[in-house]
Amino acid sequence: MDRVNMDALFTNQRNESDDYYTILGCDELSNKDQIQTEYRIRALQLHPDKNLDNPTAMEQFKKLQEAKEVLCDDVQRKAYNYWRNSHISVPWKTWQSINERSQP
Repeated sequence: MDRVNMDALFTNQRNESDDYYTILGCDELSNKDQIQTEYRIRALQLHPDKNLDNPTAMEQFKKLQEAKEVLCDDVQRKAYNYWRNSHISVPWKTWQSINERSQP
């Protein structure tokens, strides 16, 4: 890991708006059906085709899709919950990347 990435480990702050549960409007106790339901509701609201005047619509929609994919996959969700409950300041994607590279 290079110096820039190491610095990021200690300088990043978590952003609640990037929390997958917050993005989907559910919590850790939500089951897959509840997550899918919340995803469908928000997907209809945030779809870029319905928000042509919103320049961030595509980014918001991608975050929504990513949140659903992670939280509906048992292995990824377990890792995400572990990361989330650790309260470390490393962003999820960075932590996930480091974790994957450290696996044999």
